[in-house]
Amino acid sequence: MCYLLGKGILKPSTIERKVRALKSLLRHGVALNPESVISFLNTVNWSSGTKDLVLDAFKDYLRMEGLNIDLPKVRVEQKLPFIPNENELDALINVARSKMMVFLRILKETALRPIEAWRLKWADIDFNNATLTVTPAKYGNARKLKISEETVKLLMNLPRKNSYVFSPSGNPERFEQELEHFTRNFNKVRDRLAKRTGNSRIKLISFKTFRHWKATMEYLKYRDIIYVKEFLGHKSIINTTRYIHLAKAITRQTNEWICKTASTIEEAKQLIEQGFEYVTEMDGVKLFRKAKALT
Repeated sequence: MCYLLGKGILKPSTIERKVRALKSLLRHGVALNPESVISFLNTVNWSSGTKDLVLDAFKDYLRMEGLNIDLPKVRVEQKLPFIPNENELDALINVARSKMMVFLRILKETALRPIEAWRLKWADIDFNNATLTVTPAKYGNARKLKISEETVKLLMNLPRKNSYVFSPSGNPERFEQELEHFTRNFNKVRDRLAKRTGNSRIKLISFKTFRHWKATMEYLKYRDIIYVKEFLGHKSIINTTRYIHLAKAITRQTNEWICKTASTIEEAKQLIEQGFEYVTEMDGVKLFRKAKALT
């Protein structure tokens, strides 16, 4: 890996992450040869993201050794992400301390990728118009997103140690390492809350869960997959279609609904903005519904 660093191919933080991935193979007694690694990854109960990271690190290891080998594909079971109730996300936000609370609020309101939120600069935030400009991750699209006035107030109360909102060092080369440390702290907060409330579902929530939740809610609100694609900054709509499946699954599973009526355009507009779905019209009154599972 030092070879890749010397060649300027990888950043130090990326190399550190890849070395940890290779060490995880060794801890499981896996020999660093293609047959052993692929066999292990095809049987271990790891997420697809973790498997991709380990396989990518192993490919770099082979390249460092001067080996050019075509590896067989790793079998990956495609699973839909976990979508919690909104009150479960809010419970986590409310027990977090100031900086983490603001970080979680931004994830919930904007569906940013965690690294996109970590890269936020103070200059990216328009306090007057309550918007933030996103520097894309994963070759995604840049975008400008709305945040709540309450989040704006909380942001204004955070200390400004450097040009970045959340990074304590302000050094982009340390962002991934800092975010991993921040994630571990979040996991401790999350696990304590799950234990205190007796709600094991809370332990399934990660930073990315906020993105999946918001994307699903946006699709349920607007039923417009192109809008959701642009909202998330996806390059390909293929990555966005999972939220159609998530929305349908949530709708199918629920038997309980909150029903509201609207007799004016303004009332209907407010209900739609709150995520209610139009059902029908009776006696001149429009009926809307929203699954209780989403509240």
